[in-house]
Amino acid sequence: MKVLVVSDVHANIAALNTILEKEADYDILCCAGDYTDYGIYPAEVIERFRNLKNTHLVYGNHDLHVINTYESKEWKNVEDGKYKWVHYNCEQLNDQDIRWLKQLPETAYFEADGWKYGIAHQYDSGYGTIESRYAFDKYWAEHYGTDNTGNRLIFGHTHRQCIHILGDGMEWLNPGSASYRRPDDPDKTAHYATITDGEIRLKQIPYDRKPQFEKAKEFISTDKMMRTEIQDFMFFFGDAKTSREPLE
Repeated sequence: MKVLVVSDVHANIAALNTILEKEADYDILCCAGDYTDYGIYPAEVIERFRNLKNTHLVYGNHDLHVINTYESKEWKNVEDGKYKWVHYNCEQLNDQDIRWLKQLPETAYFEADGWKYGIAHQYDSGYGTIESRYAFDKYWAEHYGTDNTGNRLIFGHTHRQCIHILGDGMEWLNPGSASYRRPDDPDKTAHYATITDGEIRLKQIPYDRKPQFEKAKEFISTDKMMRTEIQDFMFFFGDAKTSREPLE
């Protein structure tokens, strides 16, 4: 059996489609949240996930932020210089899209090839990770029950691709972000993972970043978008060496 693991797609349909095309033979797909925000195609990403089969999906913190911003209607009247990608996302979405985000659970569970999998967007309220067997067992018991044999946790949120083995049958993994890296990582590929017959493989794949880069450039000549929001895009999807490069 092949499990495709993605997370933190962030409205990046080009990256998502590239991964799905490459791994089209998956049996189960799970996503650890953040379908929206910091990207330009939130509706297309939601529609793609809505039509996929055999999925286990949870929401992320950016999805909650989009929901709250959309329902507050603050995105309809944003002052110049305070406009963010979350406001842009809200403009691209409709009530049906928001309802889809709202029906996503906080955690999900499935079994495959003798392993039990628990999925959540993040471990704690920040960027914490599970570093001990005690913490792993405690988290598993609180969310998935007391059976502590052959368990794997899947998290997103940090955009840090990793496999962390705490002991036999006690592992957690993060597929990384399908969309963008943290400021200390200049890699521009889409990150994800596959689990085939129980074997985890961390993967990266290049994709067309130009549409998101061009959208950021459109805002450079205006005073509408927050400058830091544009700078992030120039780093994520362009060739800026840091997320705070001066805008041209």
